[in-house]
Amino acid sequence: MSVHIENLTIRYGPQVAVDSVTVDFPQGSTGLLGPNGAGKSSIIKALLGLVPVSAGSAVILGRNAVQDNKMIRQLVGYMPEDDCLIPGLTGLEMVRYAGELSGMPPKDAMQRAHDVLFAVGLGEARYRKVETYSSGMKQRIKLAQAVVHDPKLLFLDEPTSGMDPRGRQEMLDLILQIPSRGTMSVVLATHILPDVERTCGRVVILNRGRVAENAKVEDLRGTYANAYNVRVDGDREEFEKRLTKQGCEIKSEGKADFDVTLPKGKDSDMILRTARDSGVVLRKLVPSIQTLEEVFVKKLREGGDAGL
Repeated sequence: MSVHIENLTIRYGPQVAVDSVTVDFPQGSTGLLGPNGAGKSSIIKALLGLVPVSAGSAVILGRNAVQDNKMIRQLVGYMPEDDCLIPGLTGLEMVRYAGELSGMPPKDAMQRAHDVLFAVGLGEARYRKVETYSSGMKQRIKLAQAVVHDPKLLFLDEPTSGMDPRGRQEMLDLILQIPSRGTMSVVLATHILPDVERTCGRVVILNRGRVAENAKVEDLRGTYANAYNVRVDGDREEFEKRLTKQGCEIKSEGKADFDVTLPKGKDSDMILRTARDSGVVLRKLVPSIQTLEEVFVKKLREGGDAGL
């Protein structure tokens, strides 16, 4: 495991931000997903020693997160959500400085800074002052300073924040390339579900400081594989009423087609029997493709989040 967290609790005064979380982040790419305030950034900052831990423990790359914090910082890269650039430095100086802080010799840090700035698309802008960069360029340079020392583990906190659609796609392409090298694992914290769906093979869903789900993305989608897209002729209201009484979830949004999610253990025969009993004619009955966003919303509803 890249990270093992055991009963981690983080408090800010009386407010509990993370509540006894136990979770593993394996090698590869894992999405740390949840709405704003779910505890994603707090967990990452606690692992890096940036906020105090109220209870629990963590092991990062086989090392104790508290006792071996200095060594861990040489092995871990961190792209924070907020800007953390030093005005007056050029992009090259900023990334070189980050490399030296990670323990690289000055000459190696300088050479590596050139390389990673070209890799993230800032080669032509590397001699400009960082305060003149656009929001998208600032995101790119934060990624560059996080990977300049070639870490074993990379924490990305809302990496596409403030980027236009094209820049966002380019950032996701860069993130996709990282684990493909086979030497660096990624933990991507975000509230943007398509970012996780595109870049990560595994997802940990947080809600109100607790783990709501921890699974492979494909397995998580499969949890709700008993969903169907339906169209009927006849008394649709009666048909939906009968399905609801049997524990089905209906999602129609006023369209001719609507989605029916069956109770666990049931199959499409339930829909066929209900159509016959309610006197409607089925015009369409096909499996409904479940996106991660749909699964995410359902998981939070199951956790009692009435706001969704």
